[in-house]
Amino acid sequence: MTDAEFNAAIERMIQGDRSGLRDVYDAYGNTIYRLFLGRVHRHQDAEDLTSEFFLKLWGCASTYRAGTGHKCWMNAIARNMAVDFQRKNREIPMEDAAEVYAEQQTSAETAEDEVIGAMHTNQILSRLSEDEREIVQLHLSAELTFREIASILKRPLGTVAWKYRTAIGKLQKLAEEGQLV
Repeated sequence: MTDAEFNAAIERMIQGDRSGLRDVYDAYGNTIYRLFLGRVHRHQDAEDLTSEFFLKLWGCASTYRAGTGHKCWMNAIARNMAVDFQRKNREIPMEDAAEVYAEQQTSAETAEDEVIGAMHTNQILSRLSEDEREIVQLHLSAELTFREIASILKRPLGTVAWKYRTAIGKLQKLAEEGQLV
């Protein structure tokens, strides 16, 4: 979705037209879900947060300022929601594979594939520091540029790019050593 398309969708939302929200959801629903899943690690929580995100987006559409980068704005909202969720639920440990599997509403084969994929991704990313993991997820899952990530995290662009390169280097080294299998 281009900035112009996003701006038009926001304008429709402000006017009470739900098609604007539907267009934003169609364009970014999976991206926002993956961003939440990377932070909270449970499919059900990520789904709930994704729903809450779009409700929040509907309510705060009028606060968006055209030309400020819609991806950064949306990801900042999602990141803050994930941080708030994690603070509220600190005592809840990460689910094991059987519990995550039980939460799936899809077919058994699709659910199993999702769980295995999420577990493998989480295992790989767990080798990184929290900062590195967040930058890698924002760049690869949310498809943000380093400039957008720097804006969201309020970090210098060079630091974001350096941490990303460092993280990718760590993962490549672990893969070469056969530790990411």
